[in-house]
Amino acid sequence: MPSPGAGIVLAAGSSSRMGRPKALLDAGGRTFLEKVCSTVAAAGVQPVLVVVAHDAQEITAALPKDCVPVPNPNPELGQVSSMALGLEAALQLGKRWALVALVDHPEVAVETARLLAKAADAEPGAVHVPTYKGERGHPVVVPTALAPSLFEAQEGEGARDVFSRLGILVREHAVDDPGILLDVDKPGDLRKLRSRDRK
Repeated sequence: MPSPGAGIVLAAGSSSRMGRPKALLDAGGRTFLEKVCSTVAAAGVQPVLVVVAHDAQEITAALPKDCVPVPNPNPELGQVSSMALGLEAALQLGKRWALVALVDHPEVAVETARLLAKAADAEPGAVHVPTYKGERGHPVVVPTALAPSLFEAQEGEGARDVFSRLGILVREHAVDDPGILLDVDKPGDLRKLRSRDRK
C-alpha cells in the first residue's frame, strides 16, 4: 500500500556563505542531495519532492532518479516558502503528511527518518520533531494541510512560529542521532564534516 506521506527535500537556498550549491557538495562519495534524498526515501515515503530555485538547472540535472523537482519562483522568501510549496505539491498528490528534510543536513540517520515516518502514520495531524540531548533538529514531519497557512506566514515568521500561532500539536522524539543538528552552512562546517568522515 502506498505511504500516506511524501518526502520533501528543501534545496532552494542561495548557499551564499558556502560560495557554491550545498546540494552538490561531496559527502563521502555522494552529493549532499543524493545522501539526503536516499535517507528520506529509506523511510518508505513516496515520492521524494525536491524544492529547488527556479533557475537551479545544475541541481535539477543532478536529481537522483525517482525524485521530483518542485521549482520555487521566489527562493529569496526563505525556507518557509519552500516548505509551503513542497507541502502543497504533496497535498495535491493526496498525501496527508510529509517528511521535510534540509539538503544541508546530510548526516541524519536512516533510523531517525523511519522513526518519524512511523510516528506520523500513528498521529498524522501533528508536527513531529526529533531531538538530540534536548535540542530540536531536522528532518521534521508536517501535515500537508498546513500548506495554506505557511503560504500566509507573516514577514519574519518561520515554520515554528506559524505552528505555535495556530496551536498545532508538536510531538518531540528523542533520538541518539547528532546528525539531526549537523547543519553544513559554512566552509568550516564542511571541513569538520570531512574530518569526521575520515575518522
